[in-house]
Amino acid sequence: MDGQKEQNEQRQKVRSWVLIGVVTIGGLMLVGSLARLALYERGQFSQGAQEQSLRVLRRVPPRGLIQDRNGKLLVTNEAVNTAYLFYPHYKNKQLLTQLASILGVPVQKLEERAKQKLDLMLYYEPIKLKEGITPAQYAILMERANELPGVEVHTDPMRVYPFKESAAHLLGYVGEISEAELDRYKGLGYVTSEQIGQIGLEAFYEKELHGEPGKREVVINNYFQPLGVTSVVEPKPGRNLTLTIDMDLQQQAEKALEWAMYRLRTVSGSDGPWPNAKSGAVVVMDVHSGAVLALASRPSYDPNLFVRGISEADYAKLQDPLLTPMINRAVQKAYQPGSTWKMVTSAAALTNKAYGPYETYYCPGVYDKAGKPHCWLPGGHGSVDTINALRTSCDVYYYEAGYRLGPDKMAAMAESFGFGTKTGLDLGGEVPGLLPTAKNRAEIWEKELNDPWTIGHTVSSAIGQIVQATPLQLARYVSAIGNGGTVLKPYLVQRVTDADGKVVFEAQPTETGKLPITNETLTLLRRGMAAVNGPTGTSDYGRWPLPTVGAIGKTGTAENPPRDDYGLYVSLSPANDPKLAIAVVIEQAGHGSSVCPAARAIESYFHNVKLTNGDPANIPQNWNPPTVTGGQQPSRGGQGREEVPVPR
Repeated sequence: MDGQKEQNEQRQKVRSWVLIGVVTIGGLMLVGSLARLALYERGQFSQGAQEQSLRVLRRVPPRGLIQDRNGKLLVTNEAVNTAYLFYPHYKNKQLLTQLASILGVPVQKLEERAKQKLDLMLYYEPIKLKEGITPAQYAILMERANELPGVEVHTDPMRVYPFKESAAHLLGYVGEISEAELDRYKGLGYVTSEQIGQIGLEAFYEKELHGEPGKREVVINNYFQPLGVTSVVEPKPGRNLTLTIDMDLQQQAEKALEWAMYRLRTVSGSDGPWPNAKSGAVVVMDVHSGAVLALASRPSYDPNLFVRGISEADYAKLQDPLLTPMINRAVQKAYQPGSTWKMVTSAAALTNKAYGPYETYYCPGVYDKAGKPHCWLPGGHGSVDTINALRTSCDVYYYEAGYRLGPDKMAAMAESFGFGTKTGLDLGGEVPGLLPTAKNRAEIWEKELNDPWTIGHTVSSAIGQIVQATPLQLARYVSAIGNGGTVLKPYLVQRVTDADGKVVFEAQPTETGKLPITNETLTLLRRGMAAVNGPTGTSDYGRWPLPTVGAIGKTGTAENPPRDDYGLYVSLSPANDPKLAIAVVIEQAGHGSSVCPAARAIESYFHNVKLTNGDPANIPQNWNPPTVTGGQQPSRGGQGREEVPVPR
């Protein structure tokens, strides 16, 4: 018994020592951990606490400036007050409602911005309440600062378009970045609610124009209240663009287009009025470089409307289904070129020997090989050759050319001029137009349109119906005729410079092809275009020539049933040594000779030529374009005429 008792006491002592050992070891481990936390990780935790007391605020970089070829500023920035709301206050819906009322911003918009920040976990990045707040709104925010926690007003650059509607389609505009755009520009310093180029040059050159954001580090307390600024990094402005555009010429082109349309709508006579002539486009191009000197589309819009967020009422006006002012008709709309296309057909016919250079064909006024389509002149033109076919715009001559050539040879020649594909203009939004290639005939006419190609289609395409081209493509096409056969890439930006004026890019003329035609053929085309502008040609230049300089050109009419036909005109000047190419399109203008005055008004300005009194291209000095509204007037019947003979 005593032995067993002794053994139990011994076991109890062992258990006690084991328990003491475990407790001791555990205590030592705890002490070690505390020591490690106190001694070794003190710096790390201190640094984390310091980071949490700093808020990094992004500073908006000024976008790069845009100027014309002569240094005239077309797009600039102005300093404005912008109201921001910081975390966690933008989680307060009642506060958002108050601020929306003060600033005149839809509360839903502010709630969406707040949700976006929270979803992306960008807690320390404020939401933008409103850019460009008024002095009255600023005063209210300051007076009620205690009731509106988290609100700060910063000075930011805001985009300004001083010429408003002028050049709007090529300049474009900025607007608030979308989630898709934010994702696309990830890693380049963009944030939610930032302004970004939406269309035009603003969008095409976004990366160059954007600049690099700055930052300001602010110490905050546990209530997210700012205590002081620790460091500032200034934002770096975006790069500047110098355009090929001459703004004075641009405004003259716009005014010439508007004046021509105004006369078409209001002047009565043997050839008017055309009440629906409200839309059109003009492209002016340097024949030898491809530089675009003017690019106008009407109706237009004021890009300043979009900078601060366009109102529903203003946006609704821009959605007029007939006027469609947001469309850049110079590049975003392809038209049937009508008889302006006939130099393409002539080039194909002469190159493929479907016609000899001076071979004649008799026009009786109707063509009997393809469903008997009529010439625009009911009695016919008699025997005509290449030059006279262009001068009189004889349809029957070109029906026969199409019949002899077939669609493939005509399409191949058109492709050599650059038709059927985008020009590559540094603007974006271009459409390629349409050619009757074998692929398109099968996929578009046969499958999509259920309109199998026939000889009737072929002869129609020979006179510029069915095919489609943009005004920019037409300007490049006549440039190639004027410069000896070189097809050039059009461009709008001549130079990109940084904020210090250092050139980072300089554009050079780019050749995209050579016409597969002889100098003899080019000479015949130019002689035919000169005859168009002569006393017996289809343009109005016979009655109202361009004094001392001269111009050569080609008129065209695009059928548009049941509405009035479209008028087109292409031109080169001076006549003997072309430097300037112009393409004009006016919708529902009746026919091509109606739109010639727009080109002549531009040419007279560019060449410093004084027009004679009575010339329809002579714009009254103090004339201002009237406001154009939508709505269709009764059509004159879409008469389908090529031209109206000039009275002699």
